Amino acid sequence: MDDELLRRLRTEQARALLDDADPHHAVMLACDLLVAGVDGDAVVALAAESARALPPHDANRRLAAVTEELGLPEPDLPTAVTLVVADTCERILDRSIPAEVGTHHLYVVGYEGSPLDDLLPTVAALAAHLEDDLGGRADDDLRARLAALAQTILHRLTPGNQA
Repeated sequence: MDDELLRRLRTEQARALLDDADPHHAVMLACDLLVAGVDGDAVVALAAESARALPPHDANRRLAAVTEELGLPEPDLPTAVTLVVADTCERILDRSIPAEVGTHHLYVVGYEGSPLDDLLPTVAALAAHLEDDLGGRADDDLRARLAALAQTILHRLTPGNQA
């Protein structure tokens, strides 16, 4: 399995640990694993699911079976937070998730043991502004502030740049 597939798998595993795996991403990941020649029973079962209809709970269960089948241990909490936050920031910056979703997904910085817990007040302030002042719909200013935060986070997560 190449590094990119492993990173994606570890990220969905971390997302399932902290909250719920993204069913669409989990199914697409399983399909990509099959294409790459990783064809265990659990991978095939997840790839056969509907990316639109798979409930998050079932995605978590199927993904856990895949990681068990592949012998991947569950990440520790700080690693899980780092994986999910980095992925969320990348999605914010490439606009593959709406700012409204990305803002709330960044709350994982506040998990116990997070290397980014000092950013929780910043995330909470952006979320409060989004919900209280903007009625839940991001404007250009919030998108710009969120993108700046995402860049800051990714910079901090780059080895050698930790605060």
